[in-house]
Amino acid sequence: MDVHIHMAYCTPCGFKLLAANYLGIKDHKFFNEIEEFIDIANVTPAEVAEQLLKEHEVENSLKGLINFLHKKMKEKKRPWK
Repeated sequence: MDVHIHMAYCTPCGFKLLAANYLGIKDHKFFNEIEEFIDIANVTPAEVAEQLLKEHEVENSLKGLINFLHKKMKEKKRPWK
């Protein structure tokens, strides 16, 4: 028997849940920017969680996620890469 599981991309709501669980925060000045990019970048919740865990400081962690989202959006525009 084959089982197919659809794993959706991360949503702004999913990002907020991950930020609360991994960083212990419910809001930050970078949230609006991240929420805008997260819909465009097509990243999985696992990719977001991985980025959030890379830094110990909240601000650095969120900046790292923003940089990651920018990179993913650039890759999306260049499908040949």
